[in-house]
Amino acid sequence: MTGEPLNEAATAGMITIDFLVPGFSKCGTTTLCAMLAQHPDIYIPELKEPWYFSSDDFPAKQADYIQHFSPALPGQLLGEGSVNYSGYQKEDISIARIRDNNPACRFIFIARNPLRRIESSYREMHHSGVKFGLNAPYSLAENLEMFPQMIKDSQFFARISKYLAAFGEQSIRVIFLEDLKADPQAEMAKCFRHLGVDSGFRVQQAPRLNRGSSKYYDSRILRHIRSKPWTGFKLARLNPEQQDRLLIPLGLRRPFKRPIQWDARSLAMVREQVAPDARRFLQAFGKPADFWEI
Repeated sequence: MTGEPLNEAATAGMITIDFLVPGFSKCGTTTLCAMLAQHPDIYIPELKEPWYFSSDDFPAKQADYIQHFSPALPGQLLGEGSVNYSGYQKEDISIARIRDNNPACRFIFIARNPLRRIESSYREMHHSGVKFGLNAPYSLAENLEMFPQMIKDSQFFARISKYLAAFGEQSIRVIFLEDLKADPQAEMAKCFRHLGVDSGFRVQQAPRLNRGSSKYYDSRILRHIRSKPWTGFKLARLNPEQQDRLLIPLGLRRPFKRPIQWDARSLAMVREQVAPDARRFLQAFGKPADFWEI
């Protein structure tokens, strides 16, 4: 059952969120939230990632945020899954605001092999680049150098340590995507027990959402077209969805069909910057050191 307002923000009209799925990004949070939302005692908004607590215009978004939860039934736990709450660029402000709003909030984190997370992030950088006005390099190593969040957001122990310090380990449940795929009922039961709802509820097997196979990248020809002032501005008039409808059939936006190529430089960066953190994370959450082969 949702809690009573706990602070001035709540008594002024702020909503109390019972739980969050703040990470880790590109580790299956979309699928996990879809499975959590099947439980009759849980409500997750249709907009799974409202990015409220990390927003630059945080106070102005309060009314919209509350509105997202208006369809919830009395007694349902309220939760959402904005993964940038655990992104290194926004984690500090997010944690401070969550703690001010609801210090009793519970959290579920889902992790996966960091190599697979980085590959998924690479695909997303290419797929969504037009939305943010950037051209991600084709080289994985150059991506890791240009976008430091690809490494830092794969340092799960560093990221979750701040939540442990702010809220305590009793408030946090960690599951692994590899386990969720192998035995979804057992892993969801752990989540439901953590949230205090009926852990015997049987979830329907949810399809893997936000799959890498659904991501596209710009061909070199398309990048050339975008870079020219007499053609680029015409494309910019179309939103990303319109561009996909136009450019995918023409072969200018292409699906990722081949495995991501790891070269010596990108592997060295991961071994140096991610592997030590991964070992600490696995040890802290009950997994053998070789659970992920990095």
